[in-house]
Amino acid sequence: MVLRIMKKNIGPAVLVCLFTFLLSVAVQAATIQIPKGMEVKVKFVPGMKISSGELAKDVPLLITLAEPVQVGNKTIIEEGAQGTAKVVEVKKAAKGGKPGYIKVAFVDLQTKGDYRSPDDSRVKLEGEIENAGKGRKTLSYMFIFGLFIKGKQGAINPDGVYVAKVAESIILESK
Repeated sequence: MVLRIMKKNIGPAVLVCLFTFLLSVAVQAATIQIPKGMEVKVKFVPGMKISSGELAKDVPLLITLAEPVQVGNKTIIEEGAQGTAKVVEVKKAAKGGKPGYIKVAFVDLQTKGDYRSPDDSRVKLEGEIENAGKGRKTLSYMFIFGLFIKGKQGAINPDGVYVAKVAESIILESK
């Protein structure tokens, strides 16, 4: 008699267990949105030389996340996540005391941690940093051979921490 009762209740019990399991998996696969315009702090790889005398236009540069990206109390992208910046404008210092100039734009950031985009796309970034070197025109005019004196190159401090913004909202899912 006990076996008949157990056989009748096993089917519904299995269904309840299966439903509970599927519900727990759905709850664990949480999604979160990083909004457009959210600020993120990035830095360049230590020891990198970012100078108008060294780089050319469209050269990619490696950046890393300086601080974790958090939404609420959750860390969405961990510190150290790698990304890309690129040189968008560059002029080398020239004779006659003309200074150099460099402009770098932030491009994207790879997710790192428990959250990923469904199609494994990167977080698009926007923002630019630029620097113009010092001119030496006055010095070049003071001396006869001043036409051969170059200005200083434009350079960006690789040890600095810079603010970039998320260019497009992106939805990330937990692993």
